Amino acid sequence: MASIQHYNEIIHAFLSDNNFRTIPKNPTSYDHRTNQKALQQCDRIIDRKQIEFLTQKNPIPPTLNALLKLHKPDIPIRPVVNNRNSPTHKTARRLNTILNNRYNTINSNTLANEMVKPKINSHHRLLTLDIKDLYVNVPIQEMLNLTRTQLRIHKDKQNTHQIMTLLDNILTQNYFSSLARVYQPDKGVAMGSPILGTMAEVFLQQLENIIIKHLIDAKTLSFYTRYVDDFFLIYDSTRTNPDNILQYIDIIHSSIQFNPTIESNNYVNFLDLSITRGPTCLGISIFCKPTSTDTTINFLSNHLLEYKMAAYRFLIRRMLSLPLDKEQQYKEWQHILHTAHSNKIPQPY
Repeated sequence: MASIQHYNEIIHAFLSDNNFRTIPKNPTSYDHRTNQKALQQCDRIIDRKQIEFLTQKNPIPPTLNALLKLHKPDIPIRPVVNNRNSPTHKTARRLNTILNNRYNTINSNTLANEMVKPKINSHHRLLTLDIKDLYVNVPIQEMLNLTRTQLRIHKDKQNTHQIMTLLDNILTQNYFSSLARVYQPDKGVAMGSPILGTMAEVFLQQLENIIIKHLIDAKTLSFYTRYVDDFFLIYDSTRTNPDNILQYIDIIHSSIQFNPTIESNNYVNFLDLSITRGPTCLGISIFCKPTSTDTTINFLSNHLLEYKMAAYRFLIRRMLSLPLDKEQQYKEWQHILHTAHSNKIPQPY
């Protein structure tokens, strides 16, 4: 377990590595007034009767919570910013409902069923890419320009202007408190904001249109899929290698850094899946991180039965919905039974 001093050192390293700077004055009061003014100007997308409900009462600065990634080398942090009481949180939630219907992500079950479709050969290799600190490295102005371009296709001029007014106000109110100070990044979107995922998706889809489409058209990649900021690729080793792929991405967009994981013994882990490269197709099995404890709500506790069984409903549903072969399905069933036994779940004999 990390000591408090070591924990603070990890936070300081994260803030330093990502060029966060301290700001002398807490901007919350000013941003609160700015948000109210922006809402008043957007009568085509925000009903005036809603303005009172979209205005945060007694706003406070967003706060940084650093979650330790114990399963990774050097124990990096997952920065989680509590934005719920910030001046623009409610406005961001409302704006997200306007924008979010155009951008969708899929779950690991869908990905698994896609992954068993491609035909592969001896030249193919597996590669996963994970974007390092995506949200603090996305360029705000580029993201605003991309969103404006997309809105002009689907919205009229006045609606586009009002959406962009609110969006610019939300994304530029980008700061948080940590260790008794207020910090602001040199780049990146408003961490913890409800609109964060949608804006990151806009940016990543543009990267795909520029980078991934070119690699697929050039037959360098034979398969590609993405879940949020995790990428899975199958590339032709006679045409390229991971270093060349990363160099090409860096030329197109140098502000985004990727952490590659190259296949080892013909397999890679992606989300909660282990993907194995066979002679002609991919095999799927379930992957558990080293920090997994197989602990669920103990059956002898005073919780409701439906809560005790929720984890097992998920595990069984996952086992049946993934395209596992009989051997992997049996292995997963034994794991479920072992977990149930460890948590005192009664088993029929």
